[in-house]
Amino acid sequence: MKIEFLDLAKQEFDDAIAYYENESEDLGLRSQEIRSSIENILNFPTLYPIFMNNIRKCVAHTFPYTLFYTIIDETIYIYAIANHHKELSSYTKRF
Repeated sequence: MKIEFLDLAKQEFDDAIAYYENESEDLGLRSQEIRSSIENILNFPTLYPIFMNNIRKCVAHTFPYTLFYTIIDETIYIYAIANHHKELSSYTKRF
């Protein structure tokens, strides 16, 4: 399996990592959890529940982010890396 990001999801990923790395060194190290969530999705793509329209959601454990993705053939498409402090509807209109 491979992973592909929608352009907006890739930007959200980059922004989240940059934000936590700029906040403090400790938070930058802990932001590895977002990468770990992506690895978990890659290793266990059907583990996470379907949210809507075959879109699954993976909630990060200690950071306020949810990853929304779907599986098509042998590709995992990440639609959003949603910050819990933003309106959910701004993400769900992508799918």
